[in-house]
Amino acid sequence: MKVLTYNLYWWNLFKKRKGNWRSAGRLIAESSRDDEFDFMAFQECEDPERVLWDAKMEGLPGDYETIPGGHAIAIAYRKSAWTLLAAGAEEVGEDSKAQYYGKRSAEWARLQNENGLVVFFVNHHGPLPISAGGGCTGSAAALNMMQVIAGNAHQDDRIILVGDFNAKVDSSRIQELERRLHRVYTGTAMDGVDHVFSNCDIASANVSARNLGSGGSDHDALSVVFNF
Repeated sequence: MKVLTYNLYWWNLFKKRKGNWRSAGRLIAESSRDDEFDFMAFQECEDPERVLWDAKMEGLPGDYETIPGGHAIAIAYRKSAWTLLAAGAEEVGEDSKAQYYGKRSAEWARLQNENGLVVFFVNHHGPLPISAGGGCTGSAAALNMMQVIAGNAHQDDRIILVGDFNAKVDSSRIQELERRLHRVYTGTAMDGVDHVFSNCDIASANVSARNLGSGGSDHDALSVVFNF
């Protein structure tokens, strides 16, 4: 099972530079040619259909369904391989007054494949400032995300939580999550604020991961493959 998390830098890449000749879509398509993505999570994404259209124009295989999550985040899943069982989104944090853009949510989708494997996939764009603590920016945001998972996932689900957390590995937010989930991959952009977590560790899920580069964004796209 192959997943993608990608902050698309929307105001700049799509609004100011008009998509930069489909550079983000090209990155997604080129990294899908040998092995298609099952799930994609986008942050700073105002129109997931536009992203997929760009990717399809650049040769993206597969047929995807998008789920907007509010607060400029979205999930796309490969509908030829997965059936959507349930989906939702809940607010879990809020920016500090020092750098305020609003509230932050965790979007989730529960999906099943033909073999009966169920995945609980969560997409999150974290509160600012980067690595802030206290209030609704630090460990409280992490605990709220765990409440969303606990309230909607089932006991045997494979849980995957991805996104731009706006938090480095030494932040209270990430440390709180690591007490409950395995951090299986972290990017390098902005000193490492993009992460992938799972309730399965690297060894048991035989995880392999790649940093795909920026594709014109100020973040790198991250690709992680789980072999359950």
